[in-house]
Amino acid sequence: MRCFLLILLSVVLSCSIVFAEEAKKLEEVVVTATRTERTTEEIPAGVSVVTKEDIKDMRMFGVREALTGIAGVQSETKNGGYDARLIIRGAGLKARYGIREIMVLLDGVPLTDPDGMTNLDRVDTQLVDRVDVVKGPNSTLYGANAAGGVINIITKNPFEEIKSVKIGYGSDNTQLYNLIYGTSFGGKTYITLSGSRRSTDSWRAWNEFSTNQAGLKLGHMFDDKTLLEANISYTKSDFQLPGVLTKPQFDSDITQLTSERWRHSGRYSEVLNTSLKFEKEIGNVKLKPLAYFQSWHHYHPVTAFINDGGANVYGADIQLDIKHKIAGMEGVLTAGITGQIDEASGDKYTYRDVFPSTARYPSTATLEYTLSDEKDALAEKSSDTTTKWGIYLQESIRPSDKWIIDLGVRYDEVGFDISTDTYIKYRYAPPGAPNRYYASTETIRRDKTFDYVSPRAGVVYKLSKIFNLYGNISTGFQTPQSSELSTSSDLNPSVTTNYEAGVKARFDGGHSFDLSLFHAIVDDEIVQIRQPDTSTTYSNAGETRKRGVELSGRAQVLKGLFLGGSYTYSDFKFVKFTEVISGVNRSRDDNRYPYIPMHQYSLYAYYKHPSGFKFKVDTYTWGKYFVDNANSDTYKGYTFLTNALIGYEMKNFDITFDVNNVFDKRYAMEVTKETDLKYRPGAPMSMMGRITYKF
Repeated sequence: MRCFLLILLSVVLSCSIVFAEEAKKLEEVVVTATRTERTTEEIPAGVSVVTKEDIKDMRMFGVREALTGIAGVQSETKNGGYDARLIIRGAGLKARYGIREIMVLLDGVPLTDPDGMTNLDRVDTQLVDRVDVVKGPNSTLYGANAAGGVINIITKNPFEEIKSVKIGYGSDNTQLYNLIYGTSFGGKTYITLSGSRRSTDSWRAWNEFSTNQAGLKLGHMFDDKTLLEANISYTKSDFQLPGVLTKPQFDSDITQLTSERWRHSGRYSEVLNTSLKFEKEIGNVKLKPLAYFQSWHHYHPVTAFINDGGANVYGADIQLDIKHKIAGMEGVLTAGITGQIDEASGDKYTYRDVFPSTARYPSTATLEYTLSDEKDALAEKSSDTTTKWGIYLQESIRPSDKWIIDLGVRYDEVGFDISTDTYIKYRYAPPGAPNRYYASTETIRRDKTFDYVSPRAGVVYKLSKIFNLYGNISTGFQTPQSSELSTSSDLNPSVTTNYEAGVKARFDGGHSFDLSLFHAIVDDEIVQIRQPDTSTTYSNAGETRKRGVELSGRAQVLKGLFLGGSYTYSDFKFVKFTEVISGVNRSRDDNRYPYIPMHQYSLYAYYKHPSGFKFKVDTYTWGKYFVDNANSDTYKGYTFLTNALIGYEMKNFDITFDVNNVFDKRYAMEVTKETDLKYRPGAPMSMMGRITYKF
């Protein structure tokens, strides 16, 4: 199949030359990779863009849908399909929930907390217009916790008068509603109001989901070179998180409730997002200051305890772009300073309703399983403050029409002030073994600061009007999280050094071809360790090595008919790593990463007729992978997981009907191993219809 994919992409590339005269070259301008406007072929890094046209035909129940099928990116979910687990070139693997090691932006505003955690609950996916993905470390421009890459989620332009309503309904009482109303005053001031609701009863027990969101965007043009943009949004999200299944359960009925002890995990959130952006151009200088405030609270039942808390995040970014010449060469100097403060506080509680009922603290009885997600006794109080600041500088020069050279450096400092008081602990034990809550007074105080200098160099050579070659040496700096430092105070930050080269081709007609090859060394990578008693610990691996190939192509082989695909080869290994399991040192030297398959590929066909009729078919294959750090067992992955869509666009209407998992394959989104294999089932076949009206 891998050979077939390579042959297909070669045919697609050849066909693109035949149809080169049918349309102009597609020039996708992005800002994310370099903080200045550039087309994708002029960026010395692996970059992917999910366009407005791509997104409008997606359900967009979650951001992960837009990222599925991108070479080098694993965009999946462990929790029923309504959240995201994102991994870029192996970074993000350790995340138990949320997103780690990847910097996520919303319209250029960081969603990633100073300690590196991102939660996408706050993103109104119905407003997403495009997504930029920069693969590989980019700490030089975005600081700590961008070791895997950067994702910028770009929503509707506030300076457009968009007026639309969308309604969708599908399997398992899945519902979707969205309203956008934009208007302007005097051609200078623009206001956009939006509201969305997404909900589903879900195909699986304990997996209901609903979210209500409202937003306001205000944009004002003082003149052609001076802009002001203000945003405010509110999200209320309720999400039940289903647990894992045993092999017999997975084989018999994937919709059933987990038999694990913690059967009522969830995330119930309220989030307020605000930001203020200003842009002023004076001659050859462009000033781009940004300020933002985010406040969130969630009730989050997880393993053993229920988290009930939140945080306020304050941030600012002041960027300056200066166009100039050096020895007759055109250049742009980008400089800036950024800062973030995350003030978090929260409590942990025991579960109130458990079986047997006498298992509740302070009883010594064994706790068999939970009966609800209601909280009981206060177990812990915490108050954490994380600060992050950095200063960056990048010089981009063009020695000639054929060359672009980027040289950059950044200094970052991340500080942790952690205070935790514990009153009740939980004695972890494997299923069937004695376990219970017990009284234990413990005080944890951590005051740690990490800093790092992140250099980067990149070059682009324009081989012809079609082909560009690029190379870069980049670095990434990843700190431990507050929760990890609370339990493992000796954790060190991980540092990634990445060497990358590739070729990008852009043909007339919108055809494209991208090939990236990289070799990365990670020192002190922070690795998740699953213990036999079901608890999780973290440790630094001495050294890990990542080698990969990413290939993607797209072409219009006939007028209106596009074929495309991607292939990812991932050879990720622990070079030096001693895993401590129940106090015993286990060497994992030369073992492969769990969960990451060596081979992953996708194919799609999309057709749109001038009359408005359209269809799309896409299919995904995920190769086999190891299920633990010990490489003790493998999961076969899945092949040709196929989705299909048919639709019609006419005047102001856009009507679509799609089917996911057309062949109703039974597959697992993730398989792990503690003492036995644990399966997180993927979604069965589902259908959904949507209608959008623009007025």
